[in-house]
Amino acid sequence: MLYQIILSGLTVGAIYALIAIGFTIVFSTVRIVNFAHGEFVMAGGMIYAYLSAVHGMPVFPAVAIAIGACVVLALLVYELGLASMDKDNHIAQVMITLGVGITLKGLAQIFIGKDTQFPPAFSAGGPLAVGGATIPYQMLWIVGALAVLMLGLYMLLHHTRVGKGMMAVSINHYAATLMGISPRRSAVIAFMLAGLIGGAAGTLLAPVASAHYDNGIFLGIKGFAAAILGGLGSPLGAVVGGLILGLTESVTAGYISSVYKDAVSLVLLLAILLIRPQGLIGKRLPQKF
Repeated sequence: MLYQIILSGLTVGAIYALIAIGFTIVFSTVRIVNFAHGEFVMAGGMIYAYLSAVHGMPVFPAVAIAIGACVVLALLVYELGLASMDKDNHIAQVMITLGVGITLKGLAQIFIGKDTQFPPAFSAGGPLAVGGATIPYQMLWIVGALAVLMLGLYMLLHHTRVGKGMMAVSINHYAATLMGISPRRSAVIAFMLAGLIGGAAGTLLAPVASAHYDNGIFLGIKGFAAAILGGLGSPLGAVVGGLILGLTESVTAGYISSVYKDAVSLVLLLAILLIRPQGLIGKRLPQKF
């Protein structure tokens, strides 16, 4: 039973980690907390379910279209809502992202519907039996996607000019501008990456937990909590925070009660933030002048 609980926790934690990375990549680049990010995850799952379960489109073309749609959505959110706004007006930024999230939720109800959808898993066949525990193939897709995305993100940030430019903008906006780096370009890339990762998380989760227009706020809260727990601004912290949160919920549900899993996770989050306010791996934000 313990093995099964741990495997379930890792699956849930990997999803939380993917969502948290989306929050982190935007915040670390442009210092915006994108509260619409949970709706990108919802949109990825809903579009995938709509194309595959309703219209019978093959799995991987449906996944690709769903993720591409989320990238476009994220780009539009930045270009139409945030690009021309004063970057120091944080309250207005938060209100815009919240408004965008509500809008996306409404559009999903209108164009896709209110019914819960159950799209197919990426791989057919029953679960694998390992050491008395069962491992669904979709879990392997989720964990594998997290590993691939983390590797790709590391290569982008540390081994490409684009990624190094994003890191420079995150450290000092004005100095990066003086060095010829475009903060707007970095912000666009950050939002598109967040849309890609959020859409991927939604398509990966939908076969396990279904797709519904009301899932976004719940998933957004969990992903944001994971990002805060690990350290908002640190991709590695997002992964650590997501896995810890998922394992904590799984162990609590397995050995105590599922009723208390959210409460236990909240207590853990508060305790860590009281001891280390910047999160487990996060660093104190640099001062910008």
